[in-house]
Amino acid sequence: MSSEDYRAYVLVKVQPGKEKEFIEYVTSKNLPRDINVERMDIVHGSFDAVVLLRGRMKNIDAKIMELRRSPFVSSTDTLICFEALSWEDISGRLNE
Repeated sequence: MSSEDYRAYVLVKVQPGKEKEFIEYVTSKNLPRDINVERMDIVHGSFDAVVLLRGRMKNIDAKIMELRRSPFVSSTDTLICFEALSWEDISGRLNE
C-alpha cells in the first residue's frame, strides 16, 4: 500500500427492506478517479452491508460522507486500515 493508498471498511445499517435500493444508490454514484469500491457485501449481523473502499484518504472521507447521506442508511461505522500485513508476516511473528 502506498503512502497515499488507504483501505477503509464502511459498516452500514440499511433501512429494513432497502438493501437493493442501497446497492443501486452506491453503484449509480460517480466516484473520483482515484477511489475504488473494491467490494460490497450484504451481510447478516449487527450491520447490513460492508463496503470496502480503497484510495486517497480525502476521497475516502468524501465517499464515506456520501454513503452516510444515502436516504437508505440508518447508521455507519468505519474501520480504516493503517498498516497492511500479509499472513506470512503475522504467522512469522507468532512463531518467534
